[in-house]
Amino acid sequence: MKKENGVIIREYMLPMSDGARLYTRVVLPGEGRFPTVFMRTPYDPETGVTGEMIRRYENDGFTGAGYAVVLQHCRGRYGSEGEIIPYSEEERRDGLETLNWLRTLPHYNGELFFSGGSYTASVLLLMLDEDIPDLRAVCLSVQTESMYHRNYFNGLCRSMCGFTWWLSMISPQRPKIAEDRDIFVRPYRDVMKRATGTDLPEFSEELLHDRYDGFWKNDHRIGVMEKLSVPILMTGGWFDYYCYGMCRMWDKLSPETREKSCFLMAPLGHDLRVREGSDYPLPGGILPGDREVAWFDSVRLGKPFPYARPGEFRYYVIGEDRWHAASGPYRNRPLRPMYLSRGGTLTENAPEKGARTFFYDPDKPTHHDRHDYMFRCYDANSYGDVLSFVSEPFNEDAVFFGPVEYDLTVSSDCDDTAFFMRLYLVEDGISYNIVDAATTLLHADPGFRAGEVCSLRVISQPTALKVKKGCRLRVDVSSYSDCFVPHSNTAVPFALAEEVRIARNTVFCGESAVLLPGS
Repeated sequence: MKKENGVIIREYMLPMSDGARLYTRVVLPGEGRFPTVFMRTPYDPETGVTGEMIRRYENDGFTGAGYAVVLQHCRGRYGSEGEIIPYSEEERRDGLETLNWLRTLPHYNGELFFSGGSYTASVLLLMLDEDIPDLRAVCLSVQTESMYHRNYFNGLCRSMCGFTWWLSMISPQRPKIAEDRDIFVRPYRDVMKRATGTDLPEFSEELLHDRYDGFWKNDHRIGVMEKLSVPILMTGGWFDYYCYGMCRMWDKLSPETREKSCFLMAPLGHDLRVREGSDYPLPGGILPGDREVAWFDSVRLGKPFPYARPGEFRYYVIGEDRWHAASGPYRNRPLRPMYLSRGGTLTENAPEKGARTFFYDPDKPTHHDRHDYMFRCYDANSYGDVLSFVSEPFNEDAVFFGPVEYDLTVSSDCDDTAFFMRLYLVEDGISYNIVDAATTLLHADPGFRAGEVCSLRVISQPTALKVKKGCRLRVDVSSYSDCFVPHSNTAVPFALAEEVRIARNTVFCGESAVLLPGS
């Protein structure tokens, strides 16, 4: 035992049932019995955002509010023995065995709380299919319970540079040996072996299932939100790639659980921070740092939660600089259509029919920045393989909240290809990214064949945006973004494809539209 900054710290090498010992740190506000917050992490507790979070909670966050903290290094990470297998049954078992041990500690008062974000939320989600009778409340941020939505969007695999970097970073047995440019070599099924020198069979298997099939539906995390009965505070960002999955998690809560839960959504990325110098900052720079303590206090002490009312999806509108409340983003809302014209405009009245065509080469795609925040983008019509459509200036303010939908009529001379759409706000001639959507033709229409005309209905993850009077909206349509693995333009599953084709892709204007959600 030792004392630091007024708290009592006890460190254990906790044995698991298979003999591996996991570093487990118990931090107490003092002597006595306390409600306890349980956290597990694969990250360095001394550096980065996770380190800052841990130090804040131990020094003046949870412990300052009278909570004990039990923090465990995941198997194979830092002080813990063994080898980590991310998202595995082994991770789940480690967490549940630690909970059984935690309940025997003399400081434990019988009240358990979960707190985590990103992967540290995943290790908690792994356990939520179990009956945990002493669990009082949960705080989860920037993570989804659906691993399909972590990996894919409408059949398109999300960029594997991030996956391979992350997997190699948390597993010392798999150090990264390849440059990012070496990762994008077909077939992608072998990407982990090329990146690190060793295979990760669990990851390779995921690459073979780009549709939401039984492989994903059999995951025991599917259904945890429907069964959750304790209050949950969810926190997400409009620019986080888990935004879609988190919003779906909110909708899956039972009405009884949702009525006592809250969701905070702001124009932030995966680290829940606004980039320095952003033209659209969140007041205060970050979300309230005490939100998790305040949430747990509201549940156990009946204190009002200062940042939302029970049952609220509380969201921050980009460009309006204030918070709104709703029951959730996926509700029936009036849709405002704006049609894509052959002349490159967005118009509220359907124009004459026409077509615009572009060529997409998977080996030489135009660079579209992957983003997890709002940034200044290139001008409209800057690239030959990107079609831009720009509206007239709005004659009055308009607020949009919810997913952006696309009704597109398209064709391709390939048996399959991708279509990628991005919505921009244009203010003072500068374009800012707002939200993306994408699909493959075969995902939208499994019977599609080269040369046919296909109708696409593509729904983005939600957003909240105020378009001020005098500003414009812009939509770009292309076949590639750094957000995703380049599509081969063949019907071969993306992980197995070795050959690529150059696609001639066409958008039929006048009958294609973007549908903007009313507020």
